[in-house]
Amino acid sequence: MPLKLDAIAEAIHAMASTFDGADQRDRLQLALDRLRATDPAHVRRRLDDPQAHPAWVVAYPERSLAATYPLPPLPADFAVLGADGSMIEPDRHNPLRFFVINTGYALLTYGSQPAAEMDAVSQLYYQTDEIFISPDHRTLPIEGALLALKMAVEEMNVLVKAATAITQPQALALRDGTLILWGLDSPGIADDVRQRFLQPYQDALRTLQEMGVPIAAYTSYPNADDVVNALRVGLCRDPSVVCRRCEAIFQRVPPETPICAPLATLVDRFLFSRHLAKGERSECFRSRQDVLKFYDADQAIYFFYLHTGSEIARVEMPAWVARDPVLLDRVHALVYDQCQRGRGYPPALTEAHEQAVITVGDREVVEELVARALADRAVVYVRSQKDQSKRVRGV
Repeated sequence: MPLKLDAIAEAIHAMASTFDGADQRDRLQLALDRLRATDPAHVRRRLDDPQAHPAWVVAYPERSLAATYPLPPLPADFAVLGADGSMIEPDRHNPLRFFVINTGYALLTYGSQPAAEMDAVSQLYYQTDEIFISPDHRTLPIEGALLALKMAVEEMNVLVKAATAITQPQALALRDGTLILWGLDSPGIADDVRQRFLQPYQDALRTLQEMGVPIAAYTSYPNADDVVNALRVGLCRDPSVVCRRCEAIFQRVPPETPICAPLATLVDRFLFSRHLAKGERSECFRSRQDVLKFYDADQAIYFFYLHTGSEIARVEMPAWVARDPVLLDRVHALVYDQCQRGRGYPPALTEAHEQAVITVGDREVVEELVARALADRAVVYVRSQKDQSKRVRGV
């Protein structure tokens, strides 16, 4: 059945009528005031108390909350390396099980000897030990969250390999999105399975560290609220309140609204769009995402917010970058410069994506190649009836 647009249009009008711009401005001003007034030591004490941990993700302010940092000078000669990946996932309607990972990269060199190198690494995985994991005598197919982890590892491996071609001492490696391997905490993942992906990922980070190439991940238009949540923690002065049970504590007669409630639906980019000037970055915060408990301490993930001139972006980096003022300034300067050259988005990532993207035509060619290869071995390529019904409609 087609989408009933008349019903959707009516609901859209009802949705728009619920938006209160004045209320959001008031709550944002409160958040801005709290950013500038909250004592980071108080937030740290609350977060260090195992009995007071909130149920939400909270940025850990190792230094300040409100500090801003001006744009560092840009090196005369430098290079930016970007990587991105795409995949053809396993298809249960296909008689053969396989998946494809295509990892694109772009190495852009600027300054006295400008150059550009772009390519992709395309890999077909079909061997049993490539498409299945067998921990504790169980068989887990590499798909979904595990396949996303596999692609993240391949992106890091391509970055390391491509970084060997960097000739400039001032260089930066960039990934799109995040350095946090979200799938590591998926339900049912055993530690040996987790290490199969985490170990090579962290090894690649360390290799880049040894090469002197800082790595960062860039998120455009982020929806994270880690810093706002730190302000929520800072608002609460009652040491008896345990954030994880706060909702239960405030179920009283008459009910009381928690003091942090006005900040609950704001996101960090709203806050820093009013706090940062063009080119400035925020303080570096340590991420406290639960999945990071699996990372080694020296690979802890930090982040800052950057005013690119057109938006507020989130930039993540490992601890060894965040704790080195020279490398941190390099990340700040080069990411900002990339956004200016790319009209708001780093061209190293744009070009890497163009190398990595797998089109509908590419997918059809792969499917045809599989069918021909099977035909050469006198094997009939038979797909499921459900899949065939989607390809050939009938009444």
